[in-house]
Amino acid sequence: MANYTLMNTRELERRVKKDDLGAIHELSRRLVQGIGIAEDFARGFALAKYGTDQGYVKCKTVLGFCYFYGRGCPQDELKGVELFREAAEGGHDAAQYNMGIAYERGTVIPTDYDLAYSWYEKAAEQDFAKAFYKLGFFHEMGYGRDKDLIKAFNYYLESARRGYRKGQYVLGLAYANGRGVLKDNDQALFWINKAAAQNYSPAVMKLRQLKNEGK
Repeated sequence: MANYTLMNTRELERRVKKDDLGAIHELSRRLVQGIGIAEDFARGFALAKYGTDQGYVKCKTVLGFCYFYGRGCPQDELKGVELFREAAEGGHDAAQYNMGIAYERGTVIPTDYDLAYSWYEKAAEQDFAKAFYKLGFFHEMGYGRDKDLIKAFNYYLESARRGYRKGQYVLGLAYANGRGVLKDNDQALFWINKAAAQNYSPAVMKLRQLKNEGK
């Protein structure tokens, strides 16, 4: 199965011309988020709309993003969330994560921590790294459940192992402060280094602080 996220823009463009819906989704995502390519909201929206009309559920997530943030179309946050929900119910992990965000923040639909957690779980079941971080955060903060720092640590670990830089940073802090795990300065430095290598600014600053303390 093709891994579109690893393809360069030229290859995606070649496949888009052949009506490859996977390539259409990935290119539209990059265009509206400016990922490794100059932003082109109008074209990104048009590609996402075309893919959605063809029944490709992942394009519906991008289309929801466009409406939610007003990228290439008039902003309509409620319509964006509605599209996220449709894509989430269709099984797209990123849309499931977005529904978790929507229920957690409560800016468009009412806050519901149980539903937020449930959507994060669905995304995590598909190995969506950010969802593991959110599950850990809910257990650390006690959102809709009792606080459990050990569960929080384990979810942060899963997020970090999957390469999510914020998960790596928070895991490093857990080791540094002994939250949900025994203190381990070597592991703290290891994971904060990982996040800093991905240019996560809090990790870069924390790493600088730790190095200065070690002098």
